[in-house]
Amino acid sequence: MGDTGQATEPDSKKPKLQSTEPPVRCKHFVQRKKRYCKMTVGTGKEYCGEHEPTTGSTTESPASDRIPCPLDPKHTISAAKLEKHLKICNARPPAEQQPYIVPGINCTSDGEEQPSPEDGSGLKLSDIPADKLTALIAKVNELYDGTVEPLLKEQSPRHSILAQELTMDQYGPQTLKHLTQSSALLGLLEQYTFLVNDTAFVEFGAGKGQVAYWLARIVETQLQNCKVLLVDRASHRHKKDNKIETREIVQRVRADIADLKLTQVELLGASKQIVGIGKHLCGSATDLALRCLVRSGKGESSSVRAKGCLFALCCHHRCEWRTFAGKPFLLANGINRTDFECIVRMVSWAVCGTGRSRERQQTGPDDGDKQDRCGLTRLARETVGRKCKRVLDAARLNYMAQNGYEAHLRYYVPSEITPENVCLVCVDK
Repeated sequence: MGDTGQATEPDSKKPKLQSTEPPVRCKHFVQRKKRYCKMTVGTGKEYCGEHEPTTGSTTESPASDRIPCPLDPKHTISAAKLEKHLKICNARPPAEQQPYIVPGINCTSDGEEQPSPEDGSGLKLSDIPADKLTALIAKVNELYDGTVEPLLKEQSPRHSILAQELTMDQYGPQTLKHLTQSSALLGLLEQYTFLVNDTAFVEFGAGKGQVAYWLARIVETQLQNCKVLLVDRASHRHKKDNKIETREIVQRVRADIADLKLTQVELLGASKQIVGIGKHLCGSATDLALRCLVRSGKGESSSVRAKGCLFALCCHHRCEWRTFAGKPFLLANGINRTDFECIVRMVSWAVCGTGRSRERQQTGPDDGDKQDRCGLTRLARETVGRKCKRVLDAARLNYMAQNGYEAHLRYYVPSEITPENVCLVCVDK
């Protein structure tokens, strides 16, 4: 029973055979992207976990134990893990109502009449007679040329905190684009003397918190007694603000801006003033944030004032008449609710490109000189779309001016970086 003299290698140390077969991809066709899902699938399966047919599927696709999430049917979960998932799902309601949550507090302005019951959200431009649409375009052109265009100035600074980051060769164009925008916004904060001690900076629609991260870096190294608050209604993975080392200066609040009462957020209590910032506030979120800031300095319980804000403006097609802050300006210039609904659809002309699918762009002729039913070419529609955006922005500017702020519209980055290159700057007088 002696030693055979042959060394045996433990199984854990044996080299594993590498499969030469390519990974099997999911068979689900993503209609929006006009391609199949790129996720890999498990052994013996045809679909990834997200696209696997739910219970009760056809004979062609065997039924699985996946069901739509009861809290958010946009994603599916394993029925066997339902109880566990409901405890960690990002769509779960808060355990208790926070004092800074007041439902609908920022949806309408003080003294504003309730919106009429008629809802024009289903309106299509194709349903509007050509003569009426042409008349509205003429009204937009006149208002833009006479009132709005003089308000637009170029002001595109950069902040030194991101100077080295913008020279990194390993970053792709998308990363550099966002870093350039963040640097420009921080540069404007510096130029308008928002970066001062005893200030609470509130990033609305914070997302993954890139702007707040660099803002916190400035607070850590250059300012005293400052706080950084991030506000977003969703929970995101890989949040940049998790990397902020000085944890006592930062807080993330999960709330819809429509329901947010800033004066009730504990982090802001020791600050003398509030400055709002937003890099991607889609449509009506900008109007909600403006009202949120204006109201933070009102009321008997308010001990902090909103010094101002700096919001990069975008996604005007998602503006809503009910929440729009600049209704008085539009109505004073002969633009009613029906006109507004048309304008928020025409704004897409500015950023939708050719309006043709990838296949048509590759195979079909360029129809840039083709005129639509109003006699506009594609380039002419882009110009009208940009003017519609600026008219809506001027209405917001007017709202802030009526509430005691000196307001400006600024091109903060070149249009080559992003076509959504205008920001609203407001400073308390």
